[in-house]
Amino acid sequence: MTFAQPSIARAALLSALALTAGVLCAQPSSGAPPADGQQQQHRKPPQEALDACKSLKAGQDCNFTSPRGAVKGSCFAPEGRPLACRPKDAPGGTPPDGPPPAKK
Repeated sequence: MTFAQPSIARAALLSALALTAGVLCAQPSSGAPPADGQQQQHRKPPQEALDACKSLKAGQDCNFTSPRGAVKGSCFAPEGRPLACRPKDAPGGTPPDGPPPAKK
């Protein structure tokens, strides 16, 4: 065995490790949307959000206190779901003032 062979073996091993690490880092995290086009399963609104709209109608202003503090919003119920106070700054979903634009 010559002096250059261990160096080549070491370089090949390091290259393989780097490639493996790159592949592992490229995998989607558990918080990423599914790649096959399935919609993520929606969580149930907190009980406080449901209680806030118990005596109100869809579109009416509402508020409740969450573990993160005071929340202001409007009552909203997606099809097949209960009426709940949806925060004004809620990400995604259908806005309380109407349906989303049609997909093309």
